[in-house]
Amino acid sequence: MFFPMLKGTRLQRVTETKLPGLDRRESAATPGFREMENLCSEGYPALRTRPGRGLVETLKKPNGLLAKDALLWVDGKHLYMNGLEVGPELTDGEKSLVSMGAYVVVFPDKVYVNTQDVTDCGSLECERTAPAGSGLALCDETGTAYSGVTESAGAPEEPREGALWLDLSGTEPVLRQYSREVWTALEGVCVKVQATGIGTGFAAGDGVEVSGCSVARLNGETVLQAADTDWVAFPGTVAGGAVTETAMKLRRFVPEMDYVVQSGNRLWGCKYGMVDGKPVNEIYASKLGDCKNWRCFAGLATDSYAAARGSDGVFTGAVSYLGNPIFFKERCMERVYASGSGAHQIVTTECSGVQKGSARSLQVVGGVLYYLSGDGVQAFDGSLPVCVSQALGAERYHGGVAGCWQEKYYLSALDREEKPSLLVYDSARQLWHREDALRAVDFAGKGTELYALGADGKLWSLHGQSGQAEETFSWQVETGEMGMQSPERKRLTQLFLYLRPEKGQAVTAWVSYDQGETWIRQGQIVGSGGIREQAIAIRPRQCRRLRLRLTGSGQCTLYALTALYEKGSDGL
Repeated sequence: MFFPMLKGTRLQRVTETKLPGLDRRESAATPGFREMENLCSEGYPALRTRPGRGLVETLKKPNGLLAKDALLWVDGKHLYMNGLEVGPELTDGEKSLVSMGAYVVVFPDKVYVNTQDVTDCGSLECERTAPAGSGLALCDETGTAYSGVTESAGAPEEPREGALWLDLSGTEPVLRQYSREVWTALEGVCVKVQATGIGTGFAAGDGVEVSGCSVARLNGETVLQAADTDWVAFPGTVAGGAVTETAMKLRRFVPEMDYVVQSGNRLWGCKYGMVDGKPVNEIYASKLGDCKNWRCFAGLATDSYAAARGSDGVFTGAVSYLGNPIFFKERCMERVYASGSGAHQIVTTECSGVQKGSARSLQVVGGVLYYLSGDGVQAFDGSLPVCVSQALGAERYHGGVAGCWQEKYYLSALDREEKPSLLVYDSARQLWHREDALRAVDFAGKGTELYALGADGKLWSLHGQSGQAEETFSWQVETGEMGMQSPERKRLTQLFLYLRPEKGQAVTAWVSYDQGETWIRQGQIVGSGGIREQAIAIRPRQCRRLRLRLTGSGQCTLYALTALYEKGSDGL
């Protein structure tokens, strides 16, 4: 009797040497990973654990971070520069630190600090009051008082060359000078207000608001032409010997703003909402080179700027990109085209804008602007934004805070369950990786390092270039559904791993046959310091697909993995 010859079970070998990163899509290719922790793209096409971090400082109440020549942060009500307290005391709460030349400007407190001379600090705003009875006199633009002025409704008879006459015939007095038999109105005539300390904190060129003056025509916005400790001068006319009968207030103020950025040697800001009982939807700019003046309108190219907008909705973020400021709302962007002549233009573009609450997600990486929108992470190169976060799957993040390091976009955001993730997008390789659950309140890049200020108060050097090195961290990576290339049932019989674990650290392999509900431990590798080729024997179990998880601690690089399948039945 002859028995039939049986054919051996065919084995299918699948080897992956390009391990791209995070990909949660159902249609993702086999090497894409559904979940990961503490991995990065530095070793691509291999998969490598992230660099160790350094703990620079621990804050009690982290409120803001900025990098200039020094590293600055806000802890509670105090601003620190390289660990030393500088500047005036602040209010407690989240801060926006804006760099302008040597200055750091803190919003919403509206204070400034010169980082080269920390004694040069104070408020952007200034308010002084001249008491009732303070003197008002005519003067020129330097503050020099006029003398020998004749005041009358009619022109003086037989005047001398150069004589001065204050013409009272009109609704407002006009100072005229007699020259070549003609009375000509003088230009640059000012009113000098004299009171103790009235000019402290003011300077020539400041845009101020005058209120409370008994000479009503002097009230309103004006530009100071000269100022000293006990006097100020601004355009206007007044009869000789006049005094203010009531207290007179001078105020240089900064408008309330939602977001502020620096662009073209100006600060630019925006505001949407109610201010002093009036609806506001405006974009502002400070005077050129002067962060203190936002209401200086003298008809010059260097003037401040303000423009009302017609687009609906609150502003959600602002950034300086390609040399011009851009202000975002959730469904549009307001692009400002700044002009050297002061004739600035603003164009509204309908697009997927910055998500509300993700203003700090705006970062320029490799010349491209990235930000978190309601539709995912967008990349904007000057034309229209394009979504680059499809690999993150159906998960929608919010509360984005971002930083930039080399060609990478670091995004700390919350998922639907309010759980934080630090996601990193490698723009050069177009790969996403997840590091850990670091919830950052701000990032700052200084030199070749990126710093992250955590919500727990810890200030991290993300690549370990400074600070105290962190302890060994754990890592893990989980594949998507393996075995989707063929519909028949199959058994995973062996798994080959090519990797370099840290010496003395273990890497454990796990398998799930039920889409990650339960995990079965399959084997372990202990690092010897070199590259290891390790075969892990898998107890055969028939399935259509499975997931693989690797866990470990310390540094590790995974170069390739090979799965050996045995074909099963075709039945369902």
